[in-house]
Amino acid sequence: MAAILITSWVVLPCSGQCTMGIANTCMLNSLNMASDGIATLRKIPPNVFYAISVELVRMPENPSGVFLQRMAEFVNKIEIYQYYEQVFQILPGTSLQAVTVYRALSLNQVVIAPNLNISELFITVCPLVRIPPTIRNLEQLKVLTITRCAVKEFSFDLFTNNLKLDTLDLSFNEIRSIVPTTISTPFTLPIENLYLQNNLLEKLDMTAFVSLGALRGLDLSYNNLLTIAAQSTVTWPAVDFWNLQNNNLTTLDLQWLSAPNLQRLLLDSNKFQAVPQRLRRFPSLQLVAMSDNLLKSIDLAPFNGLPNLNSIDFSYNKEARGIRATRPVSLPMLTTLYAEHCALVRFNTTGLDLPVINYISLSHNNFTTVPRLATAFPSIDSFSLEYNPLPCTTVQAMTENIMSGRLIVGLPQDPEDCTSGYVTLKGSLTLCCKK
Repeated sequence: MAAILITSWVVLPCSGQCTMGIANTCMLNSLNMASDGIATLRKIPPNVFYAISVELVRMPENPSGVFLQRMAEFVNKIEIYQYYEQVFQILPGTSLQAVTVYRALSLNQVVIAPNLNISELFITVCPLVRIPPTIRNLEQLKVLTITRCAVKEFSFDLFTNNLKLDTLDLSFNEIRSIVPTTISTPFTLPIENLYLQNNLLEKLDMTAFVSLGALRGLDLSYNNLLTIAAQSTVTWPAVDFWNLQNNNLTTLDLQWLSAPNLQRLLLDSNKFQAVPQRLRRFPSLQLVAMSDNLLKSIDLAPFNGLPNLNSIDFSYNKEARGIRATRPVSLPMLTTLYAEHCALVRFNTTGLDLPVINYISLSHNNFTTVPRLATAFPSIDSFSLEYNPLPCTTVQAMTENIMSGRLIVGLPQDPEDCTSGYVTLKGSLTLCCKK
């Protein structure tokens, strides 16, 4: 049987009987581990149910340690939806594969004995202020999640014995610092996916990440990051995704980082006033997102020479008035460019070599003329100027491009719905415009 799901527990006597629930779940209103609990579980037919759901477990003592050992006779995974004790124990010999504890509002200590079975541990909504030091005793641990708790800081040194740990989720805590290693001998952890979003990080010394040679994805979104730096080179040969959205970054100098496989860099909702330099250090970049920043002018020059970049998003830079390249730019794989909901009035295509660009969206801006995108970029299939204050004469002059679908200026409208003017193209297509 795969799992036992426990909603709550108290120390009182009772009895229970299994009934069929959804998804092949054996439903028990209550289970009395002080009397007939084990006998009740043994009466459940094997290989019939996918899970056992218990509304209330009644225990003579702390319901972790010994209880987990006993449950391992029947299931390989246990989920506890309410836990009232201050200490959670995993005793030697516990043969469960996964343990989940939700809403442990009194929990202040997790004690784990050496264990060769548990591969997943999930704890959420708790007052833990640190990662349990005994986590190192879970030698087969692959996934560790401690989220919505009160962890203040940690060091990757803690995981040197967890040689199979590939996913670490410490999101929604109160982490203010990540302590650099104090181990003199270099080591590499197997962590591939690291989730640190929604914490309180402000100044991040990336030297603390030097042991993460297997890292593939890093989420640092929704922190308070002001600076990211390192005193020596940090090498991430496998990283392909880095999320820095919703921080307070104004600059980002990545000269310390070697990440040859980085493909997606998300910088949305920060305070950048310019595109970061040194992006050419990451030749595998495919997507750069910089929406909702403080750009006043969009300069494409820092992207020059990125051979695999295929999409850039500058939307919601509400002070940006122009797009240009301050030096020649060649982006051989760029196919889409978004700059929506800005204040753009011009797009200077001089010096831009975009041989395969097929879509550019400039909707919700302040263009009063149509930039020469179709001429500058013959490969373009369409570009959008929806919700721009284009004069009706300009719209009329672009009839062929509009009718072919190459220029998008909005959906057909009824004349009475156009508040500032309209034009009818070829006697059939009515579009709103500015008189």
